[in-house]
Amino acid sequence: MAAPNLFSGIAVLIDDEIQDNTSNIRAIQAQIEEKGCHVVGMNSLPDATKLANLSTASFFVVDWNLHGRALTDEFGTPAAPAPAGLTEQHISEMIQFLKELKKVRFAPVFIFTNESVEAILDELREHHDLYDENDPSHISVVSKDDILARGVFNVLTAWLQQAPSAYVLKRWELEYEKAKNALFLDFYAKSVHWPVILKKTFEDDEVPPSAELGNLIGRNLLSRMTPFEFDLEAFDDAPLKSLEADQVNYRKTLMKVLEGERFLPKDQLHMTSISAGDVFKEGEHYFVNIRPDCDCVARQGKQPDEIELYLLRGDKLTTPKVAKLYSTIYGTLKETEAETIVFAMTNGISVSFRLKELSTGTWGEWKEKRIGRLLPPFLTRLQQRYAAYLQRPGITRVPEAAVDLSSITSEHLEVQPAETIAGTPISWIRRLLLQIADLFDRPR
Repeated sequence: MAAPNLFSGIAVLIDDEIQDNTSNIRAIQAQIEEKGCHVVGMNSLPDATKLANLSTASFFVVDWNLHGRALTDEFGTPAAPAPAGLTEQHISEMIQFLKELKKVRFAPVFIFTNESVEAILDELREHHDLYDENDPSHISVVSKDDILARGVFNVLTAWLQQAPSAYVLKRWELEYEKAKNALFLDFYAKSVHWPVILKKTFEDDEVPPSAELGNLIGRNLLSRMTPFEFDLEAFDDAPLKSLEADQVNYRKTLMKVLEGERFLPKDQLHMTSISAGDVFKEGEHYFVNIRPDCDCVARQGKQPDEIELYLLRGDKLTTPKVAKLYSTIYGTLKETEAETIVFAMTNGISVSFRLKELSTGTWGEWKEKRIGRLLPPFLTRLQQRYAAYLQRPGITRVPEAAVDLSSITSEHLEVQPAETIAGTPISWIRRLLLQIADLFDRPR
């Protein structure tokens, strides 16, 4: 997990003293260049155009006070304290830059300063979308003396050990760059015209060429990426243990992580993108489109609003209902043949989609109600279960009299006789409460 290896590439240094050979930033620059990184030096915050060109940078080192040099005399001594209004303006510009940078490039940002580190952190804490003190941030504030004494890459490594998500991103990027180069080199060797050849194929099939070309590239990239080796054992597990100790917050965090695995919110989808897995909400009910992607394309002169969707209705499951269905052995929820449950699909809500409740509608009728998209393999499983449900055979009912119910023991029911309330086993009371809750949870 060596930082020089993971953080190779381009480092961006932003400091108003970048041209001064005797400045601290030049010493930091020398440390970075010794590890083989290329340094891009800037003496002011980049505008939107320049920022877009920094989308491949490995990390950023930024001076919090970019206007300190302008307020010093010829000997480097502060001539006068900066006016309060000017200081607020500079802080606002820095905060805005950090927010815009996050949109362009998610990479570690090291803010170094000769001022109070805690004062800068207080400014960052006011922007929860930028800095979350309850979770390791991609922004680290360090003093100039500290970064010089410890060394840039020692600071990088220490930060990385607290941010496993950044480590995984960097390891993935290394493999991604190799696969990307191999992919385009391979296709280039086959024909320099390969994109237009495929474009014509897609057009003949009346599917959106850009979308299909993107899907093709994605599939081929994945197939060329070598198996990943993530050294997650190297991370300190103290933060995780601390999180687990607070069961309420740990469950909330788990739900958010699980949602990220299986659901894409609508603000991350293109407005005109129509696909299987699109999830809509009408009133208290959820609806998911299970029509294959190839049928979610406007063909033969039709408009996108005319595309017909196949929608399965779903209903929210209450927490007691989920608890009742949960299998501690397999970590799954027990489903009937007529439903498919997606756990923690969105906002911590689990939804039971009823396979018998299929309706149709057009994209024009439903597009304003879309809340996101269910992703594979959860979508794939839903489609497969629906296909099996359509072809289910009818089987005769097993007569109750044919089953020896008297053979059921407390062991089979997981009853602990010692745990009782007024002589009644707690497990039986719990089961009764769950059955009552289920009555109110059943869709009408």
